[in-house]
Amino acid sequence: MSRAFAKVLAFALLCLLPALAGAQMPAALQPPPPFLGRDLAALCNEAEGSPARAGCLRYLQAAVAMYELLQAEGRDSAWFCAPRDVPPATLRQQFLDYVAEAAPDELGKEAMQLVRQAFTDAFPCQE
Repeated sequence: MSRAFAKVLAFALLCLLPALAGAQMPAALQPPPPFLGRDLAALCNEAEGSPARAGCLRYLQAAVAMYELLQAEGRDSAWFCAPRDVPPATLRQQFLDYVAEAAPDELGKEAMQLVRQAFTDAFPCQE
């Protein structure tokens, strides 16, 4: 192998290594899969007192709190007006009631999108 060819080959390998390394990204660095409505519904349907049910309640409470923050900063229009002191169990029930009546393909939407739709129906803002 000529010296010039070896240099070209080495250069080509150096250029390809970053691309090859990216294709073999460790699982820990992969983005998580989307959190869908069916995923949240499954958590919300777990037994009372379970860690999964607690996760459901915290997710719904966080959705209300984040939405209130966005409204306070003037970044969002009034989709829903759930009072901050609404019990988490009520948020859960409103979400599950909405999901029970939704078309099956609706459960494939992002969970936050379904939460927004459920709470818009359950807690409309007064004009």
